[in-house]
Amino acid sequence: MRRWLTAVRADVRLQARHGFYAASAFIVIVIGGLLLTIPADARANHGLWVPALLVVNLPMTTLFFIAGMISLERDEGTLYALGVAPVTAGQYLALRMATLTLLAAVETVAVAWLAFGVASWPLLIAGAVAMGVFYTACGAGLSARYTSINQLILPGSVFVTFLLLPLLAHFGLASRGLFLTHPIEPPLTLVRASYAGATAGNVAFGAVGSLLWCFAAWHWGIASIARAMRDTRATGGR
Repeated sequence: MRRWLTAVRADVRLQARHGFYAASAFIVIVIGGLLLTIPADARANHGLWVPALLVVNLPMTTLFFIAGMISLERDEGTLYALGVAPVTAGQYLALRMATLTLLAAVETVAVAWLAFGVASWPLLIAGAVAMGVFYTACGAGLSARYTSINQLILPGSVFVTFLLLPLLAHFGLASRGLFLTHPIEPPLTLVRASYAGATAGNVAFGAVGSLLWCFAAWHWGIASIARAMRDTRATGGR
């Protein structure tokens, strides 16, 4: 436990040095402030706007943040060094998943609370954490396949666009049945239920579906990071 806490503190300091927390604070202030300028009547349908806000905002603080960190650590040779040290891909991903998901959840829930208020904290937090875990694991899975963040931007953007597709049904532009097997629909259901009222069926679908998709993304992320740790082509790994 002490070793884990030490690693978390080191990762938090690293993220602070790279400006992650300053960027998150800026997002909360700017987006929250902009949302507050919208008339209250236009923001009245919280169950419509808050889930969409989480789906759109969370990838920035999870998927793209971990992508940037992995790219930087590959260039510096840190990732390869970790690969020959007693650090497994699972430990690496778990650490980044914990710190980035917490950061993303706090950031997004703060914006939602500031502009819309919260009806059910447990369901909102559960949905935000599920999205954060899934996005972070997917970011690791994607970024470990590219040698720089510039190479990742286009495929990463396409991937995020795919993940936004359930919003079509959320806004009534398509049938929800089309997206029941989509990885974002379960956590989206949890967040929606936190405002629209939770039924046992919705909570069960959201919880079980989120766990299954996070489990799948976790294994994808671990496999990709393990492969990157063995890659000696990075500058510091030669």
